[in-house]
Amino acid sequence: MKKLFLSLILFSILSTSFTQTIVWKKLASLPEGYNGGEAISLNNEIYFVAGRTETTRSSTSFYKFNPKENQWIQLADIPKPATNFALATVNGKIYAIGGDKFQDANREYDPKTNSWSLLKPMPTPRQHINCGVYENKIYITGGLTSWKNITKKQEVFHPATNTWSEKAAIPYLVQNASVVTIDSLIYVIGGAGAKENIWADVWTVETYNTITNEWKYINDLPQLLFGTAAVVVNKEIFVLGGQTLIDGKDDTSKKVFIYKVKSDQWIETSPLPIKNVFFACTTLKNKIYVIGGTVGGNPNWDNYSEVYEGEIIYK
Repeated sequence: MKKLFLSLILFSILSTSFTQTIVWKKLASLPEGYNGGEAISLNNEIYFVAGRTETTRSSTSFYKFNPKENQWIQLADIPKPATNFALATVNGKIYAIGGDKFQDANREYDPKTNSWSLLKPMPTPRQHINCGVYENKIYITGGLTSWKNITKKQEVFHPATNTWSEKAAIPYLVQNASVVTIDSLIYVIGGAGAKENIWADVWTVETYNTITNEWKYINDLPQLLFGTAAVVVNKEIFVLGGQTLIDGKDDTSKKVFIYKVKSDQWIETSPLPIKNVFFACTTLKNKIYVIGGTVGGNPNWDNYSEVYEGEIIYK
């Protein structure tokens, strides 16, 4: 992945004072190493769709984790397994949409019955996607439609009616962006994409206003990052890990940045315990959970089975 590292410009506005720190604790490991999976929190438990193993491009494995018990439980296999898909929860159910290779699959999981079902497919098959959720609707923007093309389309799934609608397209090409929601705004963070090179890094952070159906540029990432995770704690955005350039070479970052929404400012905080990219990440009771992933950095893509819990300490 080609990268143009211009961080000196942006680091001039980056504060490195740790107004928050993260204390990391290792939890029970996964049964095996995975990358490209996704995690979501529901009913004080964590659900993890596994992604890729060392030997399987797309695993069917699906797990539940209760932090109090510190134990992983395997659940019903996911249909049409994939990596690089969007994962969301709405009204007590879990939705896993799209993924490798350029799938339109729309999968719904019911925790009450431990069963999956297939719903109306996504209109534009795509992968390398994430999603935002607002008022029980799932917003999916951008993504790869082939190994040469990125879509700008934003399609919205309405679980209550099992229907799709289309909203304002994102104004630039992007795939593999991190996506979070705060109130009525959906934040699309970084990723990659250009007409000439689908792997060209994107610095941009933009918001989509679900009320006005409009996009707005708000800031840039403090450094080029690809395959990061992003979560929200106390209405602040934590961006963790990802692939970048270190000493002029492709490598994986341990850094964690916080975007202060109110002040439009990036803060660097305590790093991850290990370099990580393409890992699953979610929050539960204001703690951050980092699940699996890979050390990254060509040619080494060894998977992790490690799981970490990060407690945020405010000074």
